[in-house]
Amino acid sequence: MSAAPTTAEQTTSEDRTTESSPDGLVDILEQMKQNTEGDEVTLEDTLDSLNSRSFGPLLLVPAVMAISPIGAIPGMSIVTGCVLMLIAVQMVFSSGRPWLPQKLLDFSFSRESLTSGIDKSLPWAKWLESFTDRRLQAITRSPFHYVIAAIVAFMALLFIPLAFLPFAVAIPGTAIALFALGMTARDGVLVILGFVISCAAMGVAVYAWPF
Repeated sequence: MSAAPTTAEQTTSEDRTTESSPDGLVDILEQMKQNTEGDEVTLEDTLDSLNSRSFGPLLLVPAVMAISPIGAIPGMSIVTGCVLMLIAVQMVFSSGRPWLPQKLLDFSFSRESLTSGIDKSLPWAKWLESFTDRRLQAITRSPFHYVIAAIVAFMALLFIPLAFLPFAVAIPGTAIALFALGMTARDGVLVILGFVISCAAMGVAVYAWPF
């Protein structure tokens, strides 16, 4: 019979669990909440909270921030749009963690806004995750990720003009979130849905132009 784990061993085990890479939307939201601290957090804090170098989770964080109640923070749509575009471009040329300008990473907001937005987002995140499965995995990997990267970059570019229309960013943001979640969970069905909503986002942009 093995001895019961010591307090130190339990702490190490808990830290290892907290620091593991996220494997789904709910896990990503919970890590953003658990692994940030203080009254103010930066965009860099939220990205670092995932302990992940994969492009899927790194895209999902700013996309969810843009379409969730967190997106109501002034300037959030512009900042997340720029971050998403830079990450998507680097998906084509690099396999490591993408570089982002420190000025964007230093964008700060209250942690209370972050946690409140996460709490409001968790119910629909759990609902969406209940439909997630490992399907059509081939289209979540190379060479399809180059196509995904190009579309994500274009959707992120739409954030800038659409930020001036109420709730308009939610459409391209949802498309990016589906792409990112599909890549993270290896679910090609979500990637296909991302393509569909991207077409809708382009339709909205054309209809709204020049606003």
